[in-house]
Amino acid sequence: MNMKTRSVSLSAIVLTFILAACTPGPRQATVLVNFDLGAGGSGFAATLYAQEVSSGKTFKSFYATGSHGLVVLPTSAPVAILVDAPGTYVFYATLVEAPDDYHYGDTGCPPASDCPSSALVALDVVPGNTYKVTISDRTPLLPTPGAPVEVPWRR
Repeated sequence: MNMKTRSVSLSAIVLTFILAACTPGPRQATVLVNFDLGAGGSGFAATLYAQEVSSGKTFKSFYATGSHGLVVLPTSAPVAILVDAPGTYVFYATLVEAPDDYHYGDTGCPPASDCPSSALVALDVVPGNTYKVTISDRTPLLPTPGAPVEVPWRR
């Protein structure tokens, strides 16, 4: 291989790497998710879910237990979940101890209250922004992770 061919080949490789580095991947938003069953915390560990309503793409995180029993400890801080943006997401949780029996969603109602709607609240997110969500209602139906959301939801 002569110097001119080698130079052209090297230039093509460098250009490929530069273009790959400049190609934007998914942009993200941050959602601070709190799991609150009343009195400021849950007392249980939970798996938190953020699910895009159209694509079903699901992001999840772990929410550590806060105060429980007779020991008074501070409740767990909200958990940051990074989601692809833009998108529209619903948020829900299942208890680690009994995921099939105990599930909760964000319906926009305060914890330990009678909620007029059991539809999940969908949040529109844009890249670079930070949002706050509280999961506290036991009444909503939960979507199937990884599938478009077919349970009741509203904006």
